[in-house]
Amino acid sequence: MQDAGERVLSRSRTGVSRTGDPYRLHGEVRHTRPSVHRLSRDLARGEHPGRTARVRREGSGPVGARSPVRPVQRRTGGRGMSTLTVEHVARIEGHGTITVEMESGVVSDVRMDVIEAARFFESMVVGRRFDEVSLITSRICGICSPNHALTSLKAVEAAFGIEVSERTELLRKLFVYGSYLQNHATHLYVFAAPDFVGLPSVFPLAQTHPDIVERALRIKKTGNDLTTLIGGRPVHPITAVVGGFSAEPSASDLRAMAVRLEALVADTVATAELFQSFEVPSFETSGEMLALVDDDDYAIYDGETAALDAGWRRPAAEYRQFIAETVVGHSNAKHSTVAGRTFMVGSLPRINLSSDRLMPRAAKTLATLGIAAPSRNTFLNNVCQAVELVDAAERCAMYIDRLLGVGGSTAPQPFTIKAGSGAAASEAPRGTLYHAYSIDDDGIVVAGDVITPTAQNLGNLEADMRAYAPTIAHLPKDEFILSMEKLVRAYDPCLSCSVH
Repeated sequence: MQDAGERVLSRSRTGVSRTGDPYRLHGEVRHTRPSVHRLSRDLARGEHPGRTARVRREGSGPVGARSPVRPVQRRTGGRGMSTLTVEHVARIEGHGTITVEMESGVVSDVRMDVIEAARFFESMVVGRRFDEVSLITSRICGICSPNHALTSLKAVEAAFGIEVSERTELLRKLFVYGSYLQNHATHLYVFAAPDFVGLPSVFPLAQTHPDIVERALRIKKTGNDLTTLIGGRPVHPITAVVGGFSAEPSASDLRAMAVRLEALVADTVATAELFQSFEVPSFETSGEMLALVDDDDYAIYDGETAALDAGWRRPAAEYRQFIAETVVGHSNAKHSTVAGRTFMVGSLPRINLSSDRLMPRAAKTLATLGIAAPSRNTFLNNVCQAVELVDAAERCAMYIDRLLGVGGSTAPQPFTIKAGSGAAASEAPRGTLYHAYSIDDDGIVVAGDVITPTAQNLGNLEADMRAYAPTIAHLPKDEFILSMEKLVRAYDPCLSCSVH
């Protein structure tokens, strides 16, 4: 790595020359169709098939151009010490900084600093009524708001001993998958894809390959509409309540949505093929992998927590007995460990632990792409998200068909307000999400606890960065920075959630 003793200001949005980048696509990649090879080649070159490329090069103009290189400041110390700081990693949710310490040209430490202030949602719910908790905690995240709302509802229901109907559970699963369609489409096409096609953002891609962007928008809009259909609006749901729903969609609206979801499968398969065509480094994490598992389903709404390496399964409600959170001095977000090891949550662990529960088309897509589960390559988290898009479209159509044939009601179940404690978990798009609450006799919350997926991932991400940085330290500085940012974005972090 050249000029390591530098501070890079907003470096991640600059136009980095991709020439020589060993991780961009060159030539054909196995397990993809020839049409995908050509498309990926054209994307990597910034070209539209059959016409001159319109992507502007660095410094060539202000509109749709690559950003010029930002000013840098050298930071050097004694005994050959130097620091490279990437301030504000772009194309992730929230604000974070990468810091690389060098000693005599050798990487000595790497940190992922979450610089957002703590938001105190766990304190915010204390003193509030039990039925306000989901409305408050959904604000932890926009795209993940259904997950926070439902997981908090499940925890409150556990405290009161409430069992919801099968119809309510099916509708809630559909609700969760709406957030998957929203999140994965946004992350893959808007945040991750530019890394692999030599573009600074998704906007030039809309000019060169409008069909790709239109596909992304179709998936995202379907997720928005599914979430709105069930939750009343695309973010921060209003119909999900303790014990059920205050309203549910009509049968005709559900049938219309099922038709759209079945048609969406082709778009999701194309997404998986596109992302598998991008070359990624051969890198393996040393951390554990955790996810919810269910013997009868691909676990996203409920299940036990399972550990891939250790091989155990434990009740998710007992998460405090196996997950330890630690305050770290360099970041405003806590780090998490299990049995003293950092660990990863998200699409890759879910696929590793539950690939045999995927829907048929998703399972076929996974096999066609040539990804053998379990995989430890964290860069493949993007491809696993794309496989989950296939599963979501196919599974939601099935859930709707089942919902239309199930009787019963989603009206809130009767219950008695009483003192108690409850904990629950679900699989948010970025990984396992835990909520726990204690409530007094009057239904007032006296304690709350939330562990978000990114708060669990940060320790493992940092460990991966420390292991990965020395292997690419020989690269020119711009390529080194890009490669480190690719690793960060592969985790799809939500730093705002991590400081909830």
